[in-house]
Amino acid sequence: MIINISDVWANAMADHSVFLSSEIDIGLEELSDSFIDVAISEFITANRAIIVEGTPLELPVCINDFEERFGSGVLRKCATQRLQDIFDFSDFSKKSDKPWTAYQLCLQAKYKVCCYCHMVETGTCLPDENVKGYRPPIDHYYAKSDYPFLALSLSNFIPCCEKCNGSQMKHAVDFAKKIHLNPFVDEESIEFELHPLLVAEEMVASALALGLSPEHYQLKVEAKKNYAASNASINTFQLKSRYEDYSSKAFYLARKMKGYASRQAMLEAELEFAFTLTDHLEFELDDYKNHAYGKVRVCIARQYGAIP
Repeated sequence: MIINISDVWANAMADHSVFLSSEIDIGLEELSDSFIDVAISEFITANRAIIVEGTPLELPVCINDFEERFGSGVLRKCATQRLQDIFDFSDFSKKSDKPWTAYQLCLQAKYKVCCYCHMVETGTCLPDENVKGYRPPIDHYYAKSDYPFLALSLSNFIPCCEKCNGSQMKHAVDFAKKIHLNPFVDEESIEFELHPLLVAEEMVASALALGLSPEHYQLKVEAKKNYAASNASINTFQLKSRYEDYSSKAFYLARKMKGYASRQAMLEAELEFAFTLTDHLEFELDDYKNHAYGKVRVCIARQYGAIP
């Protein structure tokens, strides 16, 4: 997780709450008087508030209750199958003419860049008679295969990119068992710094002054706090290797940021308009979350003094 997106669904909460409550009502009505269905009904009723409107910090309470009630054997397997029918994410996620689907939801997302890697844009276009439409994958922070009762819970929905959600990265990693950064809860604790590679002694001064060519520098991804969860996220999403290719762009940005204040005065004297930090970053500073590679660009600007 590179950026915190705690408010990503702020504009969708009311509509999704209505939708999920309706789905639960329909599911409960279809349950029978069998032992397993009665147990499922009691579980959903007891945890309904968390399932529908619970915060990310409350979801583990629901998970613990599920495991206490249904264990890890045949009973749990039966309960999981029944809950998958009630909380049907596959139906919610497909294109349809229903009033509330994953497409309508993602259209309301406040941020349009993958929060896990912050490298890929994740916009949405509703399908119609002229376009097929598209939306970002929705990762279930707590896997829907293990915890199907959270398959439609908004606090469990992480809009991300296909690579981060795919088999080479998160896929089936159980975040309830192996703690990672939660984009809804945790502070942004992964930072970026540009470092010169080892060079001969007579080249050290030039290296520190960004006087060498780009191949002499490497962009490093580092956990600055919350180390266990941060490093788990760095490893799962392979951030170190994925950001290596950005080292050259980070180098050229660093050269712009180094001595930015003094060059700013010179540029303002020569140009008819103010050439600001925004022009270098290509976005407003407080809007970095909505731009691919925005976090790393802010980190480089801060490292080289353009941002206090």
